[in-house]
Amino acid sequence: MRRSRRAALAACLVLAIAAPSCAALAQTVDELYASGVKARQAQHFEEAADLFRRALALKPDNTDALVQLGFAELGRDKLPAARDAFSRALSLAPAYRDASFGMAEVEFRSGNLDAALPLAESVAQADPGNADAAALVENIRKAKQAGKAKLASQAKPAPAAAAPSKQPTHQRPDPVAGLMEQGRRLRAAGKLPDAEKIYRRALRLAPKNTDVMVALGLVVGSSQRFDEAGHFFDRALATKPGLLDARLGKVRLAIWQGDAPRARALVDGLLASAPDNVEALDLDARVALLEADYARAGQSFKRVLAADPRNAEALVGIGDVRRAEGDDDAARQAYEQALAIEPGSADIEQRLAVPPPRKWRLDLGSEVSDLTDGLGDWTDSSAGLAYRLSPRMTVSGRTRLATRFGHTDIQIEGRVDRAFSPAFSAYALAAATPDADFLARYSIGAGASWQVVAPAKAFGPLTLNIDARYDNFADTGVTSISPWVQGYVLDGRLGLSARWVHAQDDIGTRADGYVLRADLAVTQHFNVFGGYADAPEISDGTLVPTRTAFGGISWDVSDPLTLRASIAHEQRPTFDRSIFGLGLTARF
Repeated sequence: MRRSRRAALAACLVLAIAAPSCAALAQTVDELYASGVKARQAQHFEEAADLFRRALALKPDNTDALVQLGFAELGRDKLPAARDAFSRALSLAPAYRDASFGMAEVEFRSGNLDAALPLAESVAQADPGNADAAALVENIRKAKQAGKAKLASQAKPAPAAAAPSKQPTHQRPDPVAGLMEQGRRLRAAGKLPDAEKIYRRALRLAPKNTDVMVALGLVVGSSQRFDEAGHFFDRALATKPGLLDARLGKVRLAIWQGDAPRARALVDGLLASAPDNVEALDLDARVALLEADYARAGQSFKRVLAADPRNAEALVGIGDVRRAEGDDDAARQAYEQALAIEPGSADIEQRLAVPPPRKWRLDLGSEVSDLTDGLGDWTDSSAGLAYRLSPRMTVSGRTRLATRFGHTDIQIEGRVDRAFSPAFSAYALAAATPDADFLARYSIGAGASWQVVAPAKAFGPLTLNIDARYDNFADTGVTSISPWVQGYVLDGRLGLSARWVHAQDDIGTRADGYVLRADLAVTQHFNVFGGYADAPEISDGTLVPTRTAFGGISWDVSDPLTLRASIAHEQRPTFDRSIFGLGLTARF
């Protein structure tokens, strides 16, 4: 009994001593797999192979780990080990396309072109949008053709005593294929500049290789160099008219530029000729997201997953649809499923890092006005609370407290904002002032905004807007209409707007004017604005011609908090007015 107790105690001590060092290592299959994928993407192939073997020691039938081990061994140029890994994966999952692709790569590098070609063709036929498989098929065919030409050139009469060679002829793999694989890994790891360098080396070796052109277009487009990306896609199409990968690239380019109409026309043309192409369906869903057609986007992403349940891009798309619909929990579930398939994906990790949306917004503001000629001060304060019912609709309420010449009015306002599409939105409001002294007894208003030009390079977006309002006072009513245009330049950092103001009261008195304004994002968190107006002001039902110079700043102290300050000077016929304002916006 004592001996067993001592043995148990010793075992506990050993476990206690070993626990800290063991805890520092990944213990689960998923952790080992994720670490292995990161190591392989970083081209640390020996480390990756070791991690995948440890994962397989815990779960020998893990086909994903077997396939990743095969690619890690390919990276080390250990063809027999890679062949063994891919063979084991295919014995467990004969339809696993990545395993078939890996086996084709092994046979190709081994010089077994007759065995490599049907494997690569089966992957390319099952997934027409797989650019890597298509490139491998083309490289194998080129190698076979080159081998035949070489044999034909060497077919000369030999001396009678000469014996035929017993050594097999091995075709050296095309170096472009290795560069393409290296570039693909770098791009997947988010190392776009390095990937671009590799692809440009490949293009120098094979100036007419359309796969390299398309890969360069995708990398350059991801770097926001849209014109250059379009040049590469057009060059590929000039070399091979109708090339599917180049057409898909042009759709992606239109999506990146936010040009929904052009993207829709391009992807519809693709689906007409390849209705079941997985990548075309994925892009159709992306365009639908851009159009805010979430039902269509979800359907297309589900069609992709039906054809390829391990398509991480489609799972990310499902997450984007859920997030656009306002269901952040469901979005995160989809992103986590995608990350399990593609561990270490920077794109997916960025989506998961986005904090949950804040649906409430509190706006507080206060202004103090100093009037000339000893007329005293005016004050105007407001408190507003808004709630986002859905990504497309927000309801808000505001209370305004204003003082003029010893009188105080309290106005209550309600407003609804609705986005009907990414390009068109509208609002409506109603306000009332009980026992009004100088503010309108009641007001109704509406407005709309239409984005006519999407953001593109250094310019855009450009929006056309209109506001209309009716204010009812004790003695009269005033109708005001204000169309205005707003555009952005300098990659959206500088916004310029011009507004025309037209007002008319019930007895036919009319007044017109304008407002000019500029907004500049000095930094990501600090903005300034300024402008000039020569437009009528409505004061106790009277249209007062007023000239105003104004300016201000806003500072995003943190993601949920913004502070504001403003100053303005008005010139009216009877007095001047200097206005000082402070405010804040809190999101929660």
